[in-house]
Amino acid sequence: MNRLPRRTVLQGIGATLTLPWMESLAWAGGETADQKPPVRFGTLIFANGVNPYQWWAKGEGDAMELSPTLQPLAPFKRHITVLRDLHVFNNTSGPHWPLFSNMLSGAQFKPTLTPQGAESIDQVIARHTGRHTTVPSLVLAVEPAQSGLRGGVPSIYYGTVSWNSPNTPIPPEVYPRAVFDRLFDTSGMLRDRSVLDAVLQQTKNVRRNLATSDQQKLDEFATSVRELEQRIERATAEDRLEGWRPSLRKPNVQRPPESLPQDVRDHMKMMLDLLLLAWRMDKTRVATLIFNRDVSHMKFGFLEGVLNDQLHGISHHKDKEDKLTSYQKINQFHVEQFAYLLSKMQKIDEGGGTTLLDNVILLFGSNMFNGDSHDGRNLPLVLAGHGGGTIAGGRTLDFSDRPEDQQRACNLYLSIAEMMGLELRNFGDSTGPLGGLI
Repeated sequence: MNRLPRRTVLQGIGATLTLPWMESLAWAGGETADQKPPVRFGTLIFANGVNPYQWWAKGEGDAMELSPTLQPLAPFKRHITVLRDLHVFNNTSGPHWPLFSNMLSGAQFKPTLTPQGAESIDQVIARHTGRHTTVPSLVLAVEPAQSGLRGGVPSIYYGTVSWNSPNTPIPPEVYPRAVFDRLFDTSGMLRDRSVLDAVLQQTKNVRRNLATSDQQKLDEFATSVRELEQRIERATAEDRLEGWRPSLRKPNVQRPPESLPQDVRDHMKMMLDLLLLAWRMDKTRVATLIFNRDVSHMKFGFLEGVLNDQLHGISHHKDKEDKLTSYQKINQFHVEQFAYLLSKMQKIDEGGGTTLLDNVILLFGSNMFNGDSHDGRNLPLVLAGHGGGTIAGGRTLDFSDRPEDQQRACNLYLSIAEMMGLELRNFGDSTGPLGGLI
């Protein structure tokens, strides 16, 4: 006899009702998926590659050796998987185009005056997990995206990796207060509820006079309205009646100031803390944070021994010692931000003997390897967390001796989507799940 979880009624339209306890359904008892913490997916991205001489890892487990750049990850050896020789697509050397806007999609973007790309894996996953949270996904940044055109293409190509559709890039949010308010300010949602009720009533009145094809379009629209209505319900609900409960019920940080932080270090920490808060309270299960945009103007002169030049210029090091040294220290600084988040997640108990770090898939890296040559054939990527028990960690996976069709980053994205509960036949230019990851 099939098992019937008590919270699986009407899931087809995004709602979940709780059945009353009935003796005839006692056979369906036992722990359901709702009793387990959800798996979250996050991406932390920095621009313009790495010092290629100082980015490597060898061995496994506690015996894993890490390069100076990756040393901040030493306390988390058993929780990381260092990936080598994955690429977005074959032609990944040369000029910056297509910048890093295709890093999470694997698509061959076209340099048109209007955005033209492909949906990114974070948004594919968010469409699936967003049915259970008030915010489908967070797309955040520290260095803001620009507007208008740059180099003959939309400037947004330089500032985002998240695409909701082939023609809809998502500008990342850089203001911490705006992020906080999106997560916790429900006053606007409450006002919108009456508007949604009126809209649904109007669709019912109009539907009977429409042709069949238009009725289908209207039904799709009504479904999206109902999903928004359900999101409002979740956002304004007092508490969960059963199943897994988040480790935090109320925000443990104050509402950030209205202005942007002036210190890059404070800005990065604040965005990481907000991302962590959203996951702890199950406000979203998908988040992307961009530390700096492609062809970055950000300077890191506040780091000891680092030239006070723009990151993009430093990445074109020409093997000059002062630039290589600065490049490595900037890379290490980004790794330290990654380690900061891992340290926080490791301390958060989510029940059942697991921590938040056990229940996350966190991808960290850049869109190219050696910034001097724009080498994208070996993306510097580290995967952290255990995906709810599906990823072992403590490993280095080298794909350099694999056939080229097994070296595609989209194979990794396909595997991540499967671990997040999606059933996809393929994604981008994937040829199958990434071998050896699970």
